Amino acid sequence: MEPKVHIVFRLKEIRNQKEISQNELARQCEMSVTNIQKYEQQKMKSIPFDTLALFCQVLNCQPGDLFEKKEV
Repeated sequence: MEPKVHIVFRLKEIRNQKEISQNELARQCEMSVTNIQKYEQQKMKSIPFDTLALFCQVLNCQPGDLFEKKEV
């Protein structure tokens, strides 16, 4: 049986590294703090490419920086 893989969205970790608050990220991305919290708590099932691009622009990072593969 193959190992299961879990993809982790590292938004909170990258945001903290860049020293940007949830409120500031929400403001710059023009979305609610509640949505930022949902992404950070892994409660979203998907992320639109335009939202991912916006996170990358605001956080000055690459899409691959925001994701991590973990074996479960």
